[in-house]
Amino acid sequence: MKEAARKTASEHMAALCSDMDSMLCEDISRVEKYIIQRHDERQLLTTVGSVCFTHTLFRKCEDGSCHYLLDEWMGLDAHERLSCSAETTVLAEAVNTSYARAAEVLEKDAEISKTAVMDKVHGIQEELTFPRPEKKKCVEYRYLEADEDHIHKQEKEKTEKKGSMIGKMLYLYESQEDQNDRRELKNVFCLGGLYSGGESNRHLFEWTQEYIDINYESRYLKAVYISGDEGAWIKAGAEYIEKGVPVLDEFHMMKYINKAANQMLDDAGEVKGRLWKALYKIKKKKFIKIMKTIRKCAPNEKAVNDCEEYLLNNWDSAVRRM
Repeated sequence: MKEAARKTASEHMAALCSDMDSMLCEDISRVEKYIIQRHDERQLLTTVGSVCFTHTLFRKCEDGSCHYLLDEWMGLDAHERLSCSAETTVLAEAVNTSYARAAEVLEKDAEISKTAVMDKVHGIQEELTFPRPEKKKCVEYRYLEADEDHIHKQEKEKTEKKGSMIGKMLYLYESQEDQNDRRELKNVFCLGGLYSGGESNRHLFEWTQEYIDINYESRYLKAVYISGDEGAWIKAGAEYIEKGVPVLDEFHMMKYINKAANQMLDDAGEVKGRLWKALYKIKKKKFIKIMKTIRKCAPNEKAVNDCEEYLLNNWDSAVRRM
């Protein structure tokens, strides 16, 4: 039944397109502006399969230019093989799985190559404009989480050396709520891409600021907390985001503290508690004293030094997280 319905839908779409082309050919008002050159066949891959229809090439009387009027009326590019809905389906699958899976997401008679999927993904270069709300929101705080990750390149030529790119992502949200043993971000908006170098990073944060300006009343906004591992590009965000306040990411704090405290073996749990308490009470001298105690009997002194350097260099951001 599904296959029969799909086939019926594709045949109906093909007949509809061909009928519209015939209407253009038979339109009396068209004769004054366009002359028929020839009738061609076109194939369009859709979510219900391959759709084949007739489209006529017309020559414009005024300047002699040639046009497929049906394609222009439907908003189809000259060499586009996918319908808008089919392209959306393919790109959505590519995000969730892989190029190979995305190439097979359409019906069997409308499958494309994984290279074609890759070209579609790489072809998305333009940044979409932000929709403007009817009314701006009035909130006191916004939270911005910044992170980066390595993305392996999928080279077209086997002879090329494989490498990686750095992808950067920003999560902008209003609050967190506990939902079934996990935290859910409320009114989240994600921005990101392949941004390399200071100028590109500035552009990413200015793009973020533009979104905030469009959607929120600045006079009500007290702070935008920028959370991350305090890498140089994340720290720079506070310079470009209005009322931006850097906050150290809890995951990285925990990673460094655990490695240092674990040098105390059986006393690791107690030492962790003392380090967290020193941060919470904003007692830097106490924190340094505890680190000296750990260093005296630490098998791995580097883990202790790394923890101390990381948290002292980002002390204000660390205690702000607490």
